[in-house]
Amino acid sequence: MKVMVPKSVNVKLLVQGLNLSPTRSENLKNKIYYFLSRIVSTNDSFKLNEKNDGYINISSVIMRKVMGRKDYYLILELLSDSGDPIIETNNSWLNSQNESMGYCKGYRITQKFSTGEVEFKTIPGKFRKRIIKHMPDEAEAILMTEKYQFLLNQFNSHHFSFDPMVYDYIWLFGHKLLSMVQDHNEYQTRMVYNLIGRWLYYVEKIENNELWYNVSASNHRLNSSITSLKRTLRPFLLCDGKPLGMIDISASQPYFLSSVMRTSFLTDTEEGFNLRSIYPEVWKEMVSKGWICDNRSTTYTGDTFTYNSIDAPASCNDLLNNCNDYSGSTINFNNDASVSVISDSFTGSSNSFSSSGSTTNYPSFMWGPFLNDKEVESITNYYQSPFDNDFYKHLFSTYQSMTGRIEDFCPEHRQKIKNNMMFILFENNWNHRNKNENIRMFQMVFPGVDKWIEWILKTIGKSKFSLLLQRAESYLVLNVVCREFIQRYPSAPVFTIHDAVMTYEEYLPDLQKILLGRFQEITGVRVGIKNKSEKPNPEPKQKDIDKAWSKIRPVTIEEKFKKKFNGVFVSNIEKGSAFLKNHPSDRKGLYT
Repeated sequence: MKVMVPKSVNVKLLVQGLNLSPTRSENLKNKIYYFLSRIVSTNDSFKLNEKNDGYINISSVIMRKVMGRKDYYLILELLSDSGDPIIETNNSWLNSQNESMGYCKGYRITQKFSTGEVEFKTIPGKFRKRIIKHMPDEAEAILMTEKYQFLLNQFNSHHFSFDPMVYDYIWLFGHKLLSMVQDHNEYQTRMVYNLIGRWLYYVEKIENNELWYNVSASNHRLNSSITSLKRTLRPFLLCDGKPLGMIDISASQPYFLSSVMRTSFLTDTEEGFNLRSIYPEVWKEMVSKGWICDNRSTTYTGDTFTYNSIDAPASCNDLLNNCNDYSGSTINFNNDASVSVISDSFTGSSNSFSSSGSTTNYPSFMWGPFLNDKEVESITNYYQSPFDNDFYKHLFSTYQSMTGRIEDFCPEHRQKIKNNMMFILFENNWNHRNKNENIRMFQMVFPGVDKWIEWILKTIGKSKFSLLLQRAESYLVLNVVCREFIQRYPSAPVFTIHDAVMTYEEYLPDLQKILLGRFQEITGVRVGIKNKSEKPNPEPKQKDIDKAWSKIRPVTIEEKFKKKFNGVFVSNIEKGSAFLKNHPSDRKGLYT
């Protein structure tokens, strides 16, 4: 087991000062390496903790189990030494009996030691077993690594490099940004150097074959040196000396939402694309709360719903037994993802529950929220949305038609709606939700879908819901499409950037055929794709320069610069400064 630690921290020297026995010193050193690996910020990971000011929450309860109480507090004392602290804390935590209401204290590497330079250390087998025993995410990461080893092997089977024009592009991009710096402002200048240094870091690591890759224990996505690479640098990337093309899923978040709303996804229990397979913790939680009935152990007779499992909840039974006077709609969820109203009132005898999952008639509350006819119809309309032909335009045009407005759809409208999909899906502040213009648009066009989203946010929370959508994406992209592609074309490379897949351009038609066919077969909904085969161009686009400058422009004083320290590293600034100050004809020689 290898962990990434900050190169600036001399752990060996820290432990030597304690005068411990050789065995005790070695054990403590490995524990310090592991703790540092949990909070280190790098060019590849800094964005993950931006919203928390770079702090990473650490559970003291779990860490005491992993390291032992005595060593854990000794490590905190060593690393927090007031004379020259290596770590700092936000001194904020909340203990709660309700796990979802509590949070752990956050830690981060101090600015002096957060240089951006890292190295790998090997954790010995005995300590590794202890970590896996007490850290569920570590155990899950190992399982995911085994599951997707066929994809991780791709990084060892192929060699990456860059078209030399990448250096021209980076140099020109950096100088265009420097020309926008106001009055030679030192903080804006450092921000430019940091950005260019980061890009050079990515290129350097890949060209030197110092690749990293892993499968996330939380969302099951494959992360790597390629996913970290800036979008504008990807056209210069070469695999075994050849350029790569890319297929990207259109409107991926709305599409994957349609896939997880299917009743078969929520209730099927066999291995495959369903909640129980890809997120068993949430499946168990929803079964225990009575929101999902375990079809493996149920029989239906008359107006009662009987469980054949000793650990099955009574709540599903209670829901049915207590609702014989419910007057509403009974909904039929078909295997093809269509939805239809089959009666105007609910009685026990009018509903059938099939353990096969092929055709199951559910009263609306068994699926989640109560739905009226209009809301049910909107769910059908959502499944039938043109995900394969500009979903965002469809949403906008339908809203215009419903409100009687007349306004031409333009790229700005699409980008605005796309940018707001995160709020449509995950905003759980109901006051904000009702005021957001794009959420209100979605609510009017798809009221039943919006009600389902609100229900799922209240049921499992936005964090688990976000992970659910990402796991659905990972299962379909990694486990289905990439697995089949490699089986059919073992000599062709295949790499992923979450909802996008890369391979040689000549294989893109075959990859596209597999993706389109398998997605529709499994989800019942047609998917849209975009073919992105961009040729390398050393001249930067103005829109990309403007986008980068918009993040640098506000950093004009020391106070604002310090707030950015989580993603600003001394090594980047030094690398970027040296590169941009060099004459263009010699810049690559200086860099390498």
